[in-house]
This record gives sequence, structure tokens and C-alpha cells, in this order.
Amino acid sequence: MRLTRLALTDFRNYRHSVWKPETNISVLTGQNGSGKTNLLEAVSLLAPGRGLRGAPLQALCRTTADHWGVAATLSHGIDQTILGTGANLSENGRRSFQLDGSSVRSQAEIAQIFSCVWLTPQMDRIFLEGAGGRRRFLDRLVMALSPDHARQMTAHERSVSSRNRLLSERPDEGLWLTSLEDSIARHAVAASAARLALVESMNTHPFDSSDFPKSRLHLDCAITQQLMISPALQVEDWLRAKLRDSRRDDRLKGSTSLGAHKADFLLFDHTTGRSAELSSSGQQKAMLLGVVLCHAALIEQSRGDAPAILLDEPLLHLDEPRRDALLSSLSKLKTPVLLTGTDPDPFSSLIEKAGFFSVQDGHIQPA
Repeated sequence: MRLTRLALTDFRNYRHSVWKPETNISVLTGQNGSGKTNLLEAVSLLAPGRGLRGAPLQALCRTTADHWGVAATLSHGIDQTILGTGANLSENGRRSFQLDGSSVRSQAEIAQIFSCVWLTPQMDRIFLEGAGGRRRFLDRLVMALSPDHARQMTAHERSVSSRNRLLSERPDEGLWLTSLEDSIARHAVAASAARLALVESMNTHPFDSSDFPKSRLHLDCAITQQLMISPALQVEDWLRAKLRDSRRDDRLKGSTSLGAHKADFLLFDHTTGRSAELSSSGQQKAMLLGVVLCHAALIEQSRGDAPAILLDEPLLHLDEPRRDALLSSLSKLKTPVLLTGTDPDPFSSLIEKAGFFSVQDGHIQPA
């Protein structure tokens, strides 16, 4: 897959811009606030989900505009696909997708055609902060291979929220609680099974580079522990019973104590067993980059096409050997790779393999 054209309309600081990269790898450089990350965000929104910032739709509009749009031409050999997304806030305010000029009803259709993975500087602290950010990172990886995972997680979150509210306001509604707990159990087990499958696959096939640290992924999750020893239907029964027995305590705490929302995702160095939490910022960054590249390889093995890879300031915190290892690894990939930085010099080893572009005030020009 190649990205041959990207058009932005009233998106962030881009009024109207058309960009036509001619190589798989593109290096985007410019001052802070010039629009580099906005460009990566636009590409990320072509895939299902809320993009690399998770921003609300109204935040994506250029100032004074009431709509925004992103369109891309993707080439697969001699075939081309035109993919678009956007929202008109003055009408229904909903985001829509188009595929070759026709509206798409289900985002799952888009997921079969285009997916992407990304890493941003904000994610450098993912192992120093709460479990919620780590879960979201893992779930994005899962969704790229299992599009139904988004539906499972949405249904799970809705049922958990309804159960919490019912326990608070009407705790004697036993049948209603049982129905909600049945929904939580079904969706939690399905989501946890998808997470477990991805983690096991990535541990079996780690990113292969002599200069990059190999990482071991681990799920800290009561549900996945049960799935490793029991069939899914038995785990659903186990979870239903646990939820039923915890109603009183959960009412007092105001939360549901067990479910897919309680999982945590951890990384460890394969050789030393050192956790990412106890590693340096450079080691953590290398681990995360390894996960992203391993995941891209896994998607390519599964579908034949690797996802687009969006790396915002990827060289921050990396020492020179790991910078060289990363850029060398990226140069071998046959998929769109977008890299950003304030200065083109650190990317000089890609001069013969990448397109270099300068971004300034929402305009993209060859560097």
C-alpha cells in the first residue's frame, strides 16, 4: 500500500492543502505549532476510531469553520482506493466515511482497507501514568486486527455505566442488574480474549532487530487469567457470579470492581526482565517503538498489507545506535511511514529513501 495523495479541508490549521508524497517514507520537519502533528492526526482519522489525539469533532475544525474533511488516495499496485472522512457540525455533527465516493455504513468496512498505528511524545509517559492510557494503547492495537473489538468495548462500557447507576439509584432491581451483568460478562470476555490473542502473538513473534530491545508483553487481568485455563463460556459464568456477589461492595464504592475496564498492560525487557516502569526514558521509548513495529509486522502477516505507521518525534530520547536501528528498520517497510521532527539532520540516513518536507503554518512544501 502507498499513500499517493492527501487532501485536507478546514482541518486544524489547514485551510485547504493537497499533499502528494512520492515515497513510502516521508519526513516532515518544522517549528513547533507548524502543523506536523496535525497532518499525522489527519491520516490517523482515515482509520476507524478517534485518531491519535482522541479529540472531539469540533476541535478538528479550523478556526471559524463549521466542517472539516480529510481525503486520501491509496494505491495497491495498479489499483487505487479513495478514502475520506469528515464532519459538518452545522448539520448532524456526526463523522462520516466515504469509500470511492460512496457512503460507508460500518467502520468495520474501512478497517479492512486501511489501518494505522502511531506513537506520539505524550505516549512516552504511558508506563508512568494510569492503567487507562495503557489499555487504550493496547485496544488500538487490537482493533487494527479485530475491528469488532471496538464494538465489544463500547457495549461493555455502556453496560458498566448502567450497572453503576442502577446500583446507586435502584439496587433492588435484581432482574435488571442480572441482565446488565450478563452483558458485561459477554463483552468483557470477548474483549479480553482479543487482547490475550494479540499479546500472545506479539510475544511469539517479537520485533526482530539486533539493536532494538526485545520486549515481553503482559496482561494484568483477572479475566484473561481465567481464559488461559478455562473455555470462554465458563469464564462468562464465572464473571457473572463474581459480579452478582459484588453488588453490595460495588454499590458502596460506586464502581464495578471486575471487567475489561480493570485490565492493565505491562512491558518487560525480554533479556533482563526489567519492567518498562523501572526503565529509562530512552529504554521505554525503544520498547514502545518495538511494539509498534512488531504490531505492524503482525498485521502484514495477517492481511498482506502493513498498516500506515505514524511516528511523531520518534527520535526523542533515543541514543544514536537505536536511532540508526529504527531508521534502518523503517526503510525496509513497504507501507506509508510518516515521521516528524523539528530538524531534518537526525534523519539524514534516509536521504536516498525518503521524501523530506517542510511544514509551516498549514502548508507542506518539499524541503
